[in-house]
Amino acid sequence: MQKLKLISFLIIGSVFWSYNLFAQSSADQTIQDYANNPAWIKMMDDPKTNYYEAVKAYDEYWNHHVKPVEEEEEEMTGTNPDFKEHEREVRKEQKKNKDKVFSPEEIKAREEYEQMKYQVKRFEQWKREVLPFVQEDGRILSDEERMEIWKKQQEEINNQHK
Repeated sequence: MQKLKLISFLIIGSVFWSYNLFAQSSADQTIQDYANNPAWIKMMDDPKTNYYEAVKAYDEYWNHHVKPVEEEEEEMTGTNPDFKEHEREVRKEQKKNKDKVFSPEEIKAREEYEQMKYQVKRFEQWKREVLPFVQEDGRILSDEERMEIWKKQQEEINNQHK
């Protein structure tokens, strides 16, 4: 009887230990996947995605890659005193590249860079747009739930004016 209890204890203990190891390696794998793959791009298009998980995937990806720079981030506007100098540099670069023949690899790299720049801009806009609808657990309210809230607000406004 004692041996049976000991064996049962060892089996149960090893099951819990292996489950813990699996859970840890699974979490590490997810972080590794986020670091290597821009999963956040698909996540923002999935209405059932968890907001916090998408932001985690985005942040983890950019912790391991160089984020593309947006033109607005350079803060070069007509009111900026450095604008004219910046404009001259841009034109000089454009003239230099005008007659240059780019290799297919350079063209592909530029296209990928521009695409990623676009996706970053989309993600940042998505974060701003859905933030008011994020629940405590990270779930984002569906369009139907948002419409219901809007309808209730309209009813309350109409009732206040009566």
